[in-house]
Amino acid sequence: MKVLIVGSYGLVTGNLIARLHREKCDVYVLTGKKTADKRSGLPKHISFSFQASSADVKYVIQGIMPDYVIFTGAWDENYQWGDEDCASAFNSALVNVLSWAKAYQVPRVCYLSCMDAAKEKGSRGRLVRNGERICETYAEPGFFVAALRLPYVYGSSRCVEDTLDLLSEQCFLAKGGNDFLLPSVQTAPLYVSDLAEAIYRVGREEIKDRAYGCYAVKGREKMDGDSFRACIRHMYPDGKASPAGKLRISDTDEDPGIDFIRDFGYYPKIDIKTGLERVEVFLSKNYRKIDEVRKKRQQQQKLERQQAVKNQVRQGLTKILHIVENVVLFAAAFAAQYFIREEVQAFSGVDFLLLYIILIAVTRGVGESILAVLLSAGGNLWLRLNEGGMLSQILSQYDFVMQFLFYFVVAIGIAYSFLNNRLRLKERIEQLRELEEEYIRIIDINKTNVEIKRTFEDRLINYGDSIGKIYNVVSELDVLEVDKIMTAALRVVSRIMGVKDVSIYYSGTDDYFHFVGATTRETGSQKTILLREYQEMETALLAGDVFMNHSIGGELPRMAAPIFSGNKLVYIVMLWNIEFEELNLYKKNLFLVLVKLITSSLEKGYQYEKVGRNQEYYEETNIMLPEAFERRVLEHLEGKTREEAEYTLIQVQAQGRSLVQLNGEFGALLRDSDRIGYMKEGDSFIYILAHTNYDDAEFVVRKLAREGFTNKVVMLDEL
Repeated sequence: MKVLIVGSYGLVTGNLIARLHREKCDVYVLTGKKTADKRSGLPKHISFSFQASSADVKYVIQGIMPDYVIFTGAWDENYQWGDEDCASAFNSALVNVLSWAKAYQVPRVCYLSCMDAAKEKGSRGRLVRNGERICETYAEPGFFVAALRLPYVYGSSRCVEDTLDLLSEQCFLAKGGNDFLLPSVQTAPLYVSDLAEAIYRVGREEIKDRAYGCYAVKGREKMDGDSFRACIRHMYPDGKASPAGKLRISDTDEDPGIDFIRDFGYYPKIDIKTGLERVEVFLSKNYRKIDEVRKKRQQQQKLERQQAVKNQVRQGLTKILHIVENVVLFAAAFAAQYFIREEVQAFSGVDFLLLYIILIAVTRGVGESILAVLLSAGGNLWLRLNEGGMLSQILSQYDFVMQFLFYFVVAIGIAYSFLNNRLRLKERIEQLRELEEEYIRIIDINKTNVEIKRTFEDRLINYGDSIGKIYNVVSELDVLEVDKIMTAALRVVSRIMGVKDVSIYYSGTDDYFHFVGATTRETGSQKTILLREYQEMETALLAGDVFMNHSIGGELPRMAAPIFSGNKLVYIVMLWNIEFEELNLYKKNLFLVLVKLITSSLEKGYQYEKVGRNQEYYEETNIMLPEAFERRVLEHLEGKTREEAEYTLIQVQAQGRSLVQLNGEFGALLRDSDRIGYMKEGDSFIYILAHTNYDDAEFVVRKLAREGFTNKVVMLDEL
């Protein structure tokens, strides 16, 4: 069974991984944050380090195709339940996981809730209860969702770096001779291994009579302050620690829920005494290391608090400094207005206070611009009073009021303009950063999918089954570029189907399908085909089926299969010269499976090209960067030496055209598979005419000449 756990590393996730590993399950964890330290000591599994709300969850679920998804929900340490943005982050993550799990037909999902959700106590209870409603909305026959309302969960961690739960922390304090706290109310805590078993049962058992169930999973027995004190005294009879106060524990309410024992046949086995004894065994083995980790974290938290205080002080001093600078600059402008303007005739028309306002608006923003306006208005008022005017008379003068309004409009207008530009620049930088992160995530996901495929490949080969050969060959599709995927597809289909003559056509913008390449030169296929001229083949392909040709002779291949992107037919894979006895259902299904695998790799390739386009092309053009273009030319040359595809190089003179102008003029000439670029800055442009030999390139040369381009056909060694 393949299981995907969505949630941070911690007490629950660590024990879940260990429990599922014992059942020989393939475990994958979507952690949300990079926490390599918390993976030490855990059984082998594959981890994805990005948020569950990311669009890349689609590719994770698509690549894994899990049988069971566990959303840790209320027990995910990534969420700070009191934060304002927690609700949107939590809901979007849950909806994202549920929607893609449902889309890829995951049969079962387990959502971990809490007892506080029953009465919606606190921020956590309200958010988790809303999550239960979302789960109920998505559930349907064939997509079973179980919400488990859990009491307080405690137990021994699988990883020393995990934060101790509240009860285990009191045991740790008592063991070290420090005062500890007692539970303030009666509760029925659930030992973490019992929880792991309950979650495993949800994934294993079949529930056919309902699509959604909300279950209350309770601990074996209740515990209060006195019973907890008795357990501590039993474990540490010589200990000097004593109770120092009350411990507040959440999820203490009783919740009847649906009978979990009835549907899944499991009830908790670990009582309070046994559970705390297991915690003590874990503490005894790892006490020194746990103490070191806790001290490091306390020191780190202390440094973070000190740094936060320093940042606040620094920000305050910066604001004060800005105000002082503003006042000093005003004093300089006022002095210039008072002395230089009156004494020097050349500056009589200069408003130094207006220049001061503009300078502040450009550099400091709206807040200090308003201060500058008020100071300048006050300065002008003083100048007029100094000239003998009356305060009431000056304030009622039309020109003084208009001057103040003019200062205000100029300051606010300029400040908002620069502020808007800064925000737009910041948004562009943020978008670029997000695209780069998405680009890196796609590469990481692809690497992980390769690792998954190789794992299954090793298993299949070890079984000695002939299917191992299929997975070994199909691993060639584990590339990201679309051109490389289709080149690899030729080899894969040829080797798996046992056919030398394979050709692929891609959909053009002119309703024709153009020849991509062949594994041999004996396909005898046309360079372009119009699919609607072959109605029988068109009907089968558009229906997503494999076309099988039982006729002798003619222009049609023996077998043809479609490759779709979304709802559009983008490629046709054709097999030629197959023996008649091989036109059977087995070959048809095998061919269809291969095409589905190619389609899956192709969708990743399209996403990779979309995100990574700025790595290969000049911005907003179809002209490739020199380094990427040189690599593409060499790849085409390598493909031609293997007789997989033809191409022609045409040297084109730009004749003073800019990149934008050249891109616009070439827009109507370039086919989807063609490329244009140059090997080095300043060289002539090279036009890669894909899937065309040098004899057939003559019409392109003439067409380019008619469009005003000086061009000629060249060989690679002539560049």
